[in-house]
Amino acid sequence: MRGVAMVRSGSWVPALAVVMVSVLAGCSGGGVSGASPSVDPYEVGASAMAAAASASASARASRDAALGPDLVARRDAALATPPPDKPENLGEDSLEAAAAAAVYFFSLYRYAAVTGDTKDFEAMSEQRCKFCADLVDKTTRLHQEGGWADPWEQTAEKVEAYPLNPGYEYHQVDVTLFMGDITTCEGNSPDTKTTPAETEKLHVALRYHDGTWTVGGVEVVKP
Repeated sequence: MRGVAMVRSGSWVPALAVVMVSVLAGCSGGGVSGASPSVDPYEVGASAMAAAASASASARASRDAALGPDLVARRDAALATPPPDKPENLGEDSLEAAAAAAVYFFSLYRYAAVTGDTKDFEAMSEQRCKFCADLVDKTTRLHQEGGWADPWEQTAEKVEAYPLNPGYEYHQVDVTLFMGDITTCEGNSPDTKTTPAETEKLHVALRYHDGTWTVGGVEVVKP
């Protein structure tokens, strides 16, 4: 049996701005006469936050006008997509749990791309996983620009989990994954891009530790 492949990056077709405000307050020297006007940092901070919120609302209104009502409705529906259910056996150290964890990982992949919420996907992703980091980066940039991906049909057609090989700490789980047409919109124009449906086989390196499963890498198997 082959060892777990630790892994090269796959590709993903679909690819919160943080406004930081610094307030600098000067202090008068002891030899300067007269009172200096006081500045309430909370008022300044509140004003800055209000200005940022106003700018954000204005930018969203401009994007909505460019998209039109149909795409705005599609975007809002995508962002309201509920998270996938977590498998009941996710905390177990077994081949069945490894298989369930792999399928759940790809459900989180889809959820992150559609909603922009990468929190649970990142929680399952190890730092060494380039596939994971690429997905988070592309998803974050897409949603920062007002874009999104429409929910797509996704089915794990076959899942095979292998026992640990001596000297390895990662299980190899092979997932044959069907993904339907994936439509994305950049958010600043009514133009959309659709990637045709396809079925891919993926090697997933999964490690059980501290009562949970994490992904060390994903390899897309070329036909």
